[in-house]
Amino acid sequence: MIATVKRRLHYGWVIFALTFSNLTVEGGAKNVQGVFLVALRDHFQSSVALTAGVFSASGLFGAFAAPFLGRFLDRFGPRVMFPLAGCFILVGWLTSSIASEVWQLFIFYSVIATVGQVGISSFSATATLAPWFPRSKGVVLGTADAGNPAGQAIIVPLAQLIVSTLGWQWAYRIFGVAFFLVIALPNLLLQKRPPDPERELRASEADRLEREESPGGLPDSPSPGESPSGSPMAEALREPAVWFLLTARAVGSVGSQMTIVHMLAYLFLAGYGEMQAAVAIGAAGLLGIGGRPGIGLLSDFLGREIVYTFSMAMTVAAVMVVLFFGGAGVWWALVAFVALNGFSEGISGLLIGAKAADLYPPRMLGTVMGLLETGRGIGIGTGPVMAGLLFDLQGDYFLAFLISACLTAASIFFVWSAWFASRNRSR
Repeated sequence: MIATVKRRLHYGWVIFALTFSNLTVEGGAKNVQGVFLVALRDHFQSSVALTAGVFSASGLFGAFAAPFLGRFLDRFGPRVMFPLAGCFILVGWLTSSIASEVWQLFIFYSVIATVGQVGISSFSATATLAPWFPRSKGVVLGTADAGNPAGQAIIVPLAQLIVSTLGWQWAYRIFGVAFFLVIALPNLLLQKRPPDPERELRASEADRLEREESPGGLPDSPSPGESPSGSPMAEALREPAVWFLLTARAVGSVGSQMTIVHMLAYLFLAGYGEMQAAVAIGAAGLLGIGGRPGIGLLSDFLGREIVYTFSMAMTVAAVMVVLFFGGAGVWWALVAFVALNGFSEGISGLLIGAKAADLYPPRMLGTVMGLLETGRGIGIGTGPVMAGLLFDLQGDYFLAFLISACLTAASIFFVWSAWFASRNRSR
């Protein structure tokens, strides 16, 4: 038993490396949307709202698919799900590169590629990695989640360079193949199911009873992903804390997606150059690489809710700085935005996921995280198109970014509501 635990703790670092790579791809795919928004708008001569609708439709479809992908993960395991996700990304991005009309992207990118991108996103990373490190979930998840800003730091400037020199079609082709190679083969060869302490405890108890009693009278031990009191989905839906965390994820994601997809376009309008703006977004990602492990560690000691409140306040401050002081290419406003956004962007999913891992066992964690990913999908599905419509109506991003800041602040209330609900649950 001790030898088994040691092997699992040691192999957890292999799972950590795979998770970091998956999130690097996911972070790059998510944050590069701003580069493609401008390129696709100019190529197809379409409105901002219609072009942003490609990414919004991706979010809506992802919201629908996430619970099913979470259940798929619980049932078949990460060694099956992640290589399949890599295949969907490859097919989706390659077919997107040959699109001749905007509507085709709603199929190639918003459906096909989205299945793969949602499959490797933070919800599956948390469900896969957290059980390997039960006593240090915050810092380990935060360190692994640094892959997300690492992808932002590397891929956003590189994508802008490729789009500017070779065109958006070649950018889709190059990244589609690269993402497939990073995801599919390593996960196929090295990925394993996470340990389930509850299942091990049940198995140990069953062994003890079998030694003490005559054989043949014991019920079968539940298989991974099955709840002793019903399906994981039904069990999760009965939890008030899940609903509060889902609402926090949705509200915060709507706010963040209103700025993430449109930030490059806003910076261009504010007087910053294309590469200057892309490098600034990448620099924010570099800061996030160091910031997320620290945020995760702080959440282990201070609590998820306190650190979430502080982080979301930084996100609001970042939006306010660029909104009120970022005109005419003012350099210090861009630097302030990079600093504040670098340490806070994407922290919402990390901390909400860590909170879910605190509350729920591995046998249902994939299902719970899939439900929470629905909130993120709602944000991706509504945030970009809302900001695009407001821009088309008003000719600027002022109201859109102001609403974004308000929604981000509102998510704090629901995270604390989940805390109260979880306290009542434990009594």
